[in-house]
Amino acid sequence: MIVKGPNFQVISKNSNSEYYSGDIYPDWTPIAGIHDMAPRPKGGGVEPHYHDNDEFWFWATGRGEVWLDGVNIPVGPNSVTYTPMGVAHKFLMHTDFEVVAVITKSERKKRETHILVEEDGPPEPTVPGFVVPGDQNSGPFPNRGERCPLRELRLVHLKTGEEVASLLPGANEHWCVLNGIVDLEVDGQKLQLHAGDVALLRAGVTRHLRAITAARLVFLREG
Repeated sequence: MIVKGPNFQVISKNSNSEYYSGDIYPDWTPIAGIHDMAPRPKGGGVEPHYHDNDEFWFWATGRGEVWLDGVNIPVGPNSVTYTPMGVAHKFLMHTDFEVVAVITKSERKKRETHILVEEDGPPEPTVPGFVVPGDQNSGPFPNRGERCPLRELRLVHLKTGEEVASLLPGANEHWCVLNGIVDLEVDGQKLQLHAGDVALLRAGVTRHLRAITAARLVFLREG
């Protein structure tokens, strides 16, 4: 199910099942996918590859390591990995883990896949990637550079009945529900969000969030 308004879009988990699903995302955001991946067992990872788009991995739980252009960096709960277009990367997790993947709209050849160096040649670089450790990820990214489309990507815990106060965001913001049930009021419409649902909110929209049950959400802000 997809619910659209001029300043928002809510996408249910079932409608958001394809990794490269940019055609269902509005044109007022560079984001082309926000995916709550199912909890995965230790040993999970991906082979070295790169993309024709930018990609973020948000580690809600778990510990492991990522490689960005050959540099090995540890990751843990609440960590963010940013892999811009043209950065070769891979990861390996040493514990069970939960991850949310975020991708931007494709550029260059618009190949919507893992691009392998041994098959397609080395990538054309854009900017370096980075990792924000979980214990430092409580606000805007430090030194994120001009290309990075997000300035925040972090976990938010809400207790039953807890609210996120109404405001007029100065930038596009998005929410992905990991678990629990959350009421969203946006531009006068009332919607209910469940695990895996994504709410895309345009800058300037009036929104209000309230947890019906204890909930964990991933919060993204552009800027």
